[in-house]
Amino acid sequence: MNATSRYIIRLFIYGVLMFGPVNIVTHPAAAADYISNFDRIPAVENMPARVGYWRHPPRVVVCEHAPVNNTQIRSAVRFWENLGYDFHTVQYKSDPLGKCMSDKPKGYIVIHLISSGVRMEDSSLAQTHFYVDNDTNIIEWAKIYFRSDIRNTVLEHELGHALGFLHFNRTDHLMNQKWEMGGWNKSGLENKRR
Repeated sequence: MNATSRYIIRLFIYGVLMFGPVNIVTHPAAAADYISNFDRIPAVENMPARVGYWRHPPRVVVCEHAPVNNTQIRSAVRFWENLGYDFHTVQYKSDPLGKCMSDKPKGYIVIHLISSGVRMEDSSLAQTHFYVDNDTNIIEWAKIYFRSDIRNTVLEHELGHALGFLHFNRTDHLMNQKWEMGGWNKSGLENKRR
């Protein structure tokens, strides 16, 4: 191999090592995505859209391999309780009824580590699946999937989806789809049905 070929190969490797990671670092992380069955979206106002409600306070189960610690889940639940929402119980890595293995854990919000059977965009930090009865707007169940690193506000954001809220792309709002653009603004999230 001549000197010019070696120089071109080194230049190529340098470019990949130095400039390849920049695209990964600068690609915005989505706070979350949601997957649901609802077929109606309420009129959009100057507040987050909400497509469903729980008939009874949901039970929360953090599954065995979920990357959420007890302090994080208690803090996130307390955040929503301060906004007027009720939760029946919070079970941390204890699942005697097998809700972590259920496809449709009725009455529960179940928190998992993302698994190979769940499709999630590479830029998403988490994803919530929830089922809404389109005749009554009642949420039957929700499942939250996380990657291994939980960033600030993402657990609260996902619980927002599990409570029926969609994305609201106001800068600094908790329900902003892009994590970098979100924050702790909770306007429009207060429980008015209490």
